[in-house]
Amino acid sequence: TGSGMQAIQLAIQAISGAGDEVIVPTPAWPNFAAALGIMGTKPITVPMQFQNNSWSLDLDAMERAITPRTRAMFINSPCNPTGWVASEDTLQDLLGLARKHNLWIIADEVYSRFYYAGTRAPSFYDFMEEDEKILFVNTFSKNWAMTGWRIGWISAPPALEQVFENLVQYYYEGD
Repeated sequence: TGSGMQAIQLAIQAISGAGDEVIVPTPAWPNFAAALGIMGTKPITVPMQFQNNSWSLDLDAMERAITPRTRAMFINSPCNPTGWVASEDTLQDLLGLARKHNLWIIADEVYSRFYYAGTRAPSFYDFMEEDEKILFVNTFSKNWAMTGWRIGWISAPPALEQVFENLVQYYYEGD
């Protein structure tokens, strides 16, 4: 993609539209909600808790936020701006919640290598099954300090290959 932000926009466009909802744990980078709004998709915020000098995500609150209009959960880990990093157990619980309610996960892992307890932060990649309903969005600008390059990418299940081919074609091809 042309950037990490464009990867986010394409992911949102592929799985949601006007009147749909996407759950966003907050505090969050404000561009997430703005990207949803452009598509007419409503961001449903779920506040994270700050206790004992660390952030946590209330999975029960995430589930309570799900409605018939919910299409996805937007999970940014490591998180901008809080620095929260989801543990593998938390990611597994989120994936279980997504499976239970037939939701997509948009996994923004642009800061995955800004993690000091190993080579990268825990990821859905570590345990997901093939063809899982997860869209990974990423960019070279953060982890590889290539801010001027504005190159991003999406990793998606093969079932969405044609959807993304069409979306990218309409973004880049002209007369």
